[in-house]
Amino acid sequence: MADRIFFNPGDSIANIHDYNEAVRKGQIYKREKSADELVVAKGPDDEEYAIFYANDALPQDHEKHPKEYKISKRL
Repeated sequence: MADRIFFNPGDSIANIHDYNEAVRKGQIYKREKSADELVVAKGPDDEEYAIFYANDALPQDHEKHPKEYKISKRL
């Protein structure tokens, strides 16, 4: 999956180095919080995977100057 998406980095739920751990944490968070769709994403220069609420995605030209991420997994 190579979807591009834009987020304010400060809106991330968690930042985790290991992809599998990020997916697992996202699944646990979603189950415990009854959360809407989450995405595990990674910025082009990031060493960590970030977990975001999918609804927090921003348009590329938003005034908050969002950062571009590549979606790794939708939860």
